[in-house]
Amino acid sequence: MNNTLIIGELERLETSIKQSLITATAEFEGADVIICSTPTDSQKKWAGDQNIVIGLQNTSPQKRLVVTKYSKELSGLFFELKKIFDGRHDFISKYDFYGLLAQSALDYLNSCKGNENLNELLLTVLSQAKKFMNE
Repeated sequence: MNNTLIIGELERLETSIKQSLITATAEFEGADVIICSTPTDSQKKWAGDQNIVIGLQNTSPQKRLVVTKYSKELSGLFFELKKIFDGRHDFISKYDFYGLLAQSALDYLNSCKGNENLNELLLTVLSQAKKFMNE
């Protein structure tokens, strides 16, 4: 998908978020990111096992466990972004892409201290996707 089409899809997605039309889906797992509402013991252990990794990533290689009551809606956004950015990243850059999205969600959730707003969370992550596209 070329940049013009991606921009159009991101604008469509932003409108969907503002109109509360994001579809809740199965929780996202992939590229060292897990999104869930209640982490299992194995997910906590997975997130705590931060091995030292030397790689070609642009971001800090780490596992990200995003815990939110909006896990299914946030996962829906991740799956939408996966479709939009299909073919734009490879087996290395996907860790940067999903890692940046997850980190933006984590930063937002940490700043809210339990008072998160669904639309603000989704728009924060979408904003990070837009930044990724422009880099």
